[in-house]
Amino acid sequence: MKYLVRVPGRPEQNKSKNTRIVMKNKHFILVIIWLIAGAMLAGCSNNRDKSKDDKENVKQAAQDLKDEQAQFDKEWQQFKNEAELKISDNEKRINDFKAEIQKTSTKFKSKYANRVLTLEQKNIELKKMINNYTYTGKDNWKEFKQAFSNNIDSVGNALNDLFAKKD
Repeated sequence: MKYLVRVPGRPEQNKSKNTRIVMKNKHFILVIIWLIAGAMLAGCSNNRDKSKDDKENVKQAAQDLKDEQAQFDKEWQQFKNEAELKISDNEKRINDFKAEIQKTSTKFKSKYANRVLTLEQKNIELKKMINNYTYTGKDNWKEFKQAFSNNIDSVGNALNDLFAKKD
């Protein structure tokens, strides 16, 4: 900012300099205000675009989650139905074997009664596992599915071995 010094004897010259300085300052300030306003408006519109994109991303993520949950529900129902069929088949075979054990000698009963009870307990545990399972993620689901399938297959194979040895 310039300081004006009045020169004695020339008042009109001082007045025109004052007017030019004030006009320059007004134009300078006006230009600065327009630049700041423009920058603010440009920044706001950019944020609006980002918020629209963010909202779309959130909607897409929510839809993906719903799709994944629907896929899991379908897969879960199919797996649970198959597992319940295998469990009920195992229960039937165990009950049939128990009935046959009752008709046989005490030596045969003592030999196979413990094995049958162990398999029956494992089958009951499998039934509890399938009824108490809650979905906690894709990785945990795959681990549960694999472990459960291995366990139910081992009970089925043990029953097959037991029936094969019985004859």
